[in-house]
Amino acid sequence: MFRVFTLFLVLLMASLSAQESLPPQDESFDPAILKEPTLPILDKTLIYEIITDLSPTMSPSGGEDSLQIVAKSGWKVQLFSTSDFFLADSIYQQAQQRFPDQAVEKVFDLPYYKIRVGNCQTREEAEKLLAKALELRYFDAWVIRTRIKVVERGSYY
Repeated sequence: MFRVFTLFLVLLMASLSAQESLPPQDESFDPAILKEPTLPILDKTLIYEIITDLSPTMSPSGGEDSLQIVAKSGWKVQLFSTSDFFLADSIYQQAQQRFPDQAVEKVFDLPYYKIRVGNCQTREEAEKLLAKALELRYFDAWVIRTRIKVVERGSYY
């Protein structure tokens, strides 16, 4: 028994001495020098968005025009959802042909590709669009509340 214990102790010591020492850690990284964007709560854009339901990123033309693209809460119709990229792409192209007067988008939310149509400001508009989608045999379609993009006339003083 003593020989087995001695042999075990010798093997344990040999395995511990055979391990390599860890390389020194590089501690030169300083997170204070990172160029991070400001937090929305600190630059008051989040408060503006909560109060007005408008996103502060507006003018697509650099401010020369009084028309603005505004991101706000609205409604879309989700036509289809799948994890297959190629199927989602074919449904997306098909939806663009079937809804030529509506905005069609392909959204990727891991692991699903979602095909959505419309930029409806009211639920009633979205319900009408849903009825059209059901007529076009998108039987899994449903109305979803999400961010939409709306063109509005800006008020510059």
